[in-house]
Amino acid sequence: MAWVYSCCFWFSLRLGGILIGIFSAIQGIILLIVCGVGCSEPEKIKQKIAVWINDVNLIYTKDYVETLQTDPKKALGIIIVLTCIYIIICLLYVYGAYKCNNVLMVVYILVELVRLIALTTFVTTMLLMLKQNTMDIGLLIAVSVVGGFVLLGMFYMWVCAANLPIVINEKKHDEQAATIAKLHQLLNANKAKTTGLDDTSRLVNNEYSYHNNVFVVSNKNIPGVKDMRQTVRGFRISVPYYSSGFNN
Repeated sequence: MAWVYSCCFWFSLRLGGILIGIFSAIQGIILLIVCGVGCSEPEKIKQKIAVWINDVNLIYTKDYVETLQTDPKKALGIIIVLTCIYIIICLLYVYGAYKCNNVLMVVYILVELVRLIALTTFVTTMLLMLKQNTMDIGLLIAVSVVGGFVLLGMFYMWVCAANLPIVINEKKHDEQAATIAKLHQLLNANKAKTTGLDDTSRLVNNEYSYHNNVFVVSNKNIPGVKDMRQTVRGFRISVPYYSSGFNN
């Protein structure tokens, strides 16, 4: 059973799924642009990372940041490849939503769930780092609220995208059930019609047999009686004819 049947309480799930796929592809394109700019200036990235390592409490992410500092171009290249694959998956989902093809949508649903889990981990880590490096409670609350609402909205869009195949399956099931019910009605109607024709044919045959045999006299060997049969208007009539042995 589907959890939602409309997107943002306004759009249908099909149109909402198409818009969600396009929005996800736009996110991937923006990330590609950022990574492309970073690959063109790897030295500046190293300098920025060095400043973070020296001035910011990176807690448990320090080892990962140092690994990124050693070869930022390689890390950005991996991100670019994964982002390109993600964009292709988003476009496949858009096409699958347009054609109502569940197979093309399943991959996006799984990949997007993994991406949202990773994004949630990243936002949580950033909030912990902010807590360790600032005493501004107002800023921490504001960032937490904004980050929470952004993640909530993205998870809601994922729920809408994930429910589209379920709604399509339910619609197909309802159409099949309606078709089967219609076929049953047609079969019952044909059966009743055939039964009525059989009863009518049987009645006509019985009536014809009655009229055909009502005046039939069995042929018996009666001495001195000659049996003559005449046909009148298609009906066979047996009339006894006394040819000898009796005089008026």
